[in-house]
Order: sequence, then C-alpha cells, then structure tokens
Amino acid sequence: MVSPSFVLALIALWGDAARAFVYSPAKRAGSPPSRVVLRSGSGTLEEDPLADVRTSYIEVSRQYRRTRYTHDDWLKHRSPDRFLSNLAEFSTSGIYRGILKEVGTVAVISSFVVLWNVFLGEGWIDSAGAHHDTFGLPLLKLPLTPFTLASPSLGLLLVFRTNSAYRRWDEARKAWGLVINNSRNIARMGTAWINEPDEEVRQRKLDRLAKCIWAFPRSLARHMQSAYTGEADYVADLRDRLDPQHADGLIQSAHRPNRALFDLATAVNDLSMHSLRRNEIDKSIVVLGDQKGASERLFSSPVPLFYTRHTARFLTIWMLLLPLGLYDSFKSMNHIGMIPCAAVLALFLFGIEELAFQLEEPFSILPLVGYSNTIGDNAVEIAQ
Repeated sequence: MVSPSFVLALIALWGDAARAFVYSPAKRAGSPPSRVVLRSGSGTLEEDPLADVRTSYIEVSRQYRRTRYTHDDWLKHRSPDRFLSNLAEFSTSGIYRGILKEVGTVAVISSFVVLWNVFLGEGWIDSAGAHHDTFGLPLLKLPLTPFTLASPSLGLLLVFRTNSAYRRWDEARKAWGLVINNSRNIARMGTAWINEPDEEVRQRKLDRLAKCIWAFPRSLARHMQSAYTGEADYVADLRDRLDPQHADGLIQSAHRPNRALFDLATAVNDLSMHSLRRNEIDKSIVVLGDQKGASERLFSSPVPLFYTRHTARFLTIWMLLLPLGLYDSFKSMNHIGMIPCAAVLALFLFGIEELAFQLEEPFSILPLVGYSNTIGDNAVEIAQ
C-alpha cells in the first residue's frame, strides 16, 4: 500500500501536468490568433469574431487531414509496424489533443472522489498495511449496475452518430468524384469534337475551356470554406491562371460557383460543333451543377441537432458520474488506480464523439484545392 503523502503528491503532479497541457495557449493554438483578415466577397480587412475558435488546435489541424494517398502511402498504411507506430504517435493525435479538456475534467473529478473518500470518508491504508480512520463522512460512490445497464444505449448512440457523420463524408467525396470525372469528360469531348479549321482560333477556344473547367471546382472549393480563410489564396490562384477580366468577374460575384458554371457553359457554347454533341457536353455541366447543390446541402444541413446534443449530454453525464461507479472496483493502493482508468475511458469515448464532429463537416478535411488543381492540369493537358 502507499502512504497518503505519496497519494497527495501523485495527484498534485497529475493535476498540474494536465492543467498546464490542457490550458497552455502554445499547446492548444500555436501562435496568437490574428483577428483581422480578408473576408470573402468584401475585398476589405474585417475582424473575425471567431478568431480564437478558428485558430484553436483542433480547427487548425483539420488542414493536415486533407490526405491524398499514393502507392507509397498505402504501403506505409499496411505496414506490419503500424501497431508500434500508432502507439508511438499517440501523443500527437489531433483527435486526442482536441479533447484534453474533457479528459482533464474527468481526471479532476476522479481525483476529488479519491481524495474525499480516502481522507474524509473511509480512511486509508499505509505502506505497512495499517488502516487509518478519518472523519467518517459519507462516501462519494454509486453502484456500477446503472452504468452497466446504460452502456449499450450509449454505445448505440455513439455508433449511429459516427456512422451518420461518416456517410456525410462519403457523400461529399463521391460528389467531388463526380465533379472530377465530369470535368475531365467536358475537356475530352470539347477537345475531340471541336470543328474549327483555324488552328489558332481552335487552341484559343480550348485554352478558354480548360481555364473555365478549372475555375468551377476552384470556386466551389472556396465556396465551401469559411469567409475568413483562404480568400487571399483564391484570389491569387485566379489572378495566376485566368485572364484579368475573367478573374475579376469571379472575384466580384456574389455566388462564385454559379458564375463559374455560367462561364463554363458559355465557353462550351462557343465551341464549333454539332448541336447533339454540345448537348452531350451540357449533360456533364448539369451534373456539375447537381454536385454543387449536393455540396451546399451537406454543408448547410448538419446531423439533426437534437440527436447530436442528446448524445453529447448522455456521454458527458455518464462520464462525469463514472468515477463514482468505479470507486469500489479499485481496492488496492487506496483506489488511486481509478484515476488513470477513468481518464483513459474518457479519452476513448470522447474520442469517438470527436471523430463524429470532425467527419460531420467534410469539406474542410477534403483536399478540395488539390482536386481542383488536378482537374485544371488534366484539362490543360487534354486541350493541348
């Protein structure tokens, strides 16, 4: 058994370390947030009212999840060493670093329960095995049965919540897959079917078509981003790839994807070809418009909030009360083992809920700009 002084010292060190890591600005957000940014559509510098949230670690880290796998990435993904590497990178996980406040709260409650029960309630056992009585106050504990009965319901809620969020991510990825495929189809059909005897005029029209093909997914990607992030990069990309008049028209447009789609339809209409062939190209343009609408639908309609909030409240109350139910399960070492056990359970369960939140809005973790540039490069290559 351990002495009370050792218990107090260990709990104090645990609390200080957790508090320093959880609430340290350097850990949570990196550099201080810049509250004045270029806002989309306004062309002026404005104050971002959510700068603190937008620059928090969990939000900033989303850009590093925009993964596009290569053959080498898949080899690493299937590597036999993945078990050890996953454990080695545990402390750098963005999901777990994003829920340190929740885990820290459960650890603090667990520490309080142990301190109260040991030093004010039933007493403690020293290293020699002698029991020391205290004030005999009522113990802070609950039977474990209610938690056992409620855990299947909690598990189902978390599973449904995560599955719903993943379906949204999957639908967004499929929508952008259709954007990629139909953009390539437009470039292929336009280049193959154009009937223009003048080579210079032909190439000029195809160059315009390729630029318009790229401008639509790039504008849609910007449309799916926050008004306070990515505007400068978007403007720079348009200035770099498009003619000044074309770029200005998109930048000043109230709904940029609609304008980009109109420009694309105009470029197709300018191609000299049979009307039946132009109608086939127009079908792909219609698909692009449908996927724009699908993206906007996913972005504007979250998983029903009452479902999300009920799951979050259920999980929070269950986890905050769990230390009371676990107390009797840890008899040795004056119940101190209950503290890390409750913290680890909080890490895993809150981590599952955090996964759902991270997947629910898929557009900030999909590499949309990368998809757009791939489309643009393919269109230019086909149009040559």
